[in-house]
Amino acid sequence: MRHTREGINQFLDRQATSGQTVAAFCADHGLKIPTFYSWKKKYNTPEPVGSSGFCELTPVREVSKRKLSLPSGLELEITGLSTREIAQLVVEIDRAHV
Repeated sequence: MRHTREGINQFLDRQATSGQTVAAFCADHGLKIPTFYSWKKKYNTPEPVGSSGFCELTPVREVSKRKLSLPSGLELEITGLSTREIAQLVVEIDRAHV
């Protein structure tokens, strides 16, 4: 029997929130375990959000790439630091060479 995408997504969602193992869920619903896992891989449904309705987000760290050209002709390329860290570094270098 072929299942619609909507039906497959319902199975995936129900299993994710059921608290059952995939094997137990498949046995209860007459599904084959390899079929269930192929659906899960193909349709890649996200894990359900916690009972509070919220999930934890991690902010992306701003990383900048800057090239500094000094009056002497020397060029510095700085990567892997945030814009704020680059600004602090420039201020520290300036203070050290005054």
